[in-house]
Amino acid sequence: MHDANHGAFSRHRWLNQALAYTSDALGASSWLWRVQHNTLHHANTNVAGFDTDIALTPLARLAPSQAWHPWYRAQHIYVWPLYGFMALKNVLVSDLFALLTRRLDTQRLRRPVTAAVVGRVAAGKLVHFGWAIVLPVLFNPWWAVLGVYFACSWVAALMLAVTFQMAHCVDTAEFPGADTGRRGDEFVTHQMRTTCNVDSRLPVVGPLFRWLVGGLDHQVEHRLSPRLPHTVYPVLARRFRRECQLHGVTYRVHPGVWSAIRAHARSLRLMGSPTASAE
Repeated sequence: MHDANHGAFSRHRWLNQALAYTSDALGASSWLWRVQHNTLHHANTNVAGFDTDIALTPLARLAPSQAWHPWYRAQHIYVWPLYGFMALKNVLVSDLFALLTRRLDTQRLRRPVTAAVVGRVAAGKLVHFGWAIVLPVLFNPWWAVLGVYFACSWVAALMLAVTFQMAHCVDTAEFPGADTGRRGDEFVTHQMRTTCNVDSRLPVVGPLFRWLVGGLDHQVEHRLSPRLPHTVYPVLARRFRRECQLHGVTYRVHPGVWSAIRAHARSLRLMGSPTASAE
């Protein structure tokens, strides 16, 4: 889904477009994903007000320029189970709200919301609930189907959220202001400041983790080359990291998965303090 929506799964555009609809089959609009992820998140990584991936107000504060509320003091504790509800939120609420308001957080949708777009989003929801709930209910108790659906949705959402948070919302990444350069010649610098990899070279654990996250252990390389398939990132990363070392460029990488998770926990705790301010 991720590679296809970036046009990176295949050399053939039609195949990328077809496989992008796997997102719709899983309940989330591929059309809105490309707007939110490809356009807003990739072009404005960690910039509050533009990057909708860090817009969790009022549940959590992820960037220092976002408003603070007293309950954020405990966000490093309570936010983890809430991540698991994000998939259900997207399926039932967020996509519909975005189409109705023509907005993703504070950003207006620059692509027109036509009847065809609404039809595709609605068809995706029907397909999703058809195979995930209606069909199983024909052969199983409804309470068992809903229980399994909720459990799978919660686990998948938690994994997806943590995968992206380990890359950007950590205490080693930066949160530039909206007036900081991030286009043209500044693009690479911005991505390097706001993105961290996860070292997944350990035997067995590393390949398994890389498979689970779809190659997003190499987020730095993905930011700079999103049109490349994730299967080439390990080779690209070895070369790119070496060049960064030779030229004195900071290449951010967590030494392991647990290190990355702890870095996100530290960032949550830091952003939960009213004294945390913008870079």
